Amino acid sequence: MHELFIADSILKSACSALPQNIDAATVRRLSVDVGVLDAVVPDSLIFMFDAIKGEYGLPNVQLVVTPVEVVCLCRECHNEFTIDIPLFRCPQCGGTRVDVMQGRGVILREITTEDGAGQ
Repeated sequence: MHELFIADSILKSACSALPQNIDAATVRRLSVDVGVLDAVVPDSLIFMFDAIKGEYGLPNVQLVVTPVEVVCLCRECHNEFTIDIPLFRCPQCGGTRVDVMQGRGVILREITTEDGAGQ
């Protein structure tokens, strides 16, 4: 159920990022990147977003979710690799000391208004 919290956070972020001269009702699309490690179900996020968007004065906005794959960097051999399951082991050297470079978090990438302008 954390999708409701995430949807709420996206809407709050979008509203606070809008310039004062932009009417929230003119916002048509919010584009977000969602890291796969956050275990967000995109359809559930969109459902929750649609359920509460009117409360933020954004009745016509569509949420576009782009999943971001997990990319790790091995501290031992400096190999950069992607993972599909949370097994943090370098496929090149077998090392387990890895840093997650991407695939976490929710990032509001773009706000598009009815005139097509993206911010």
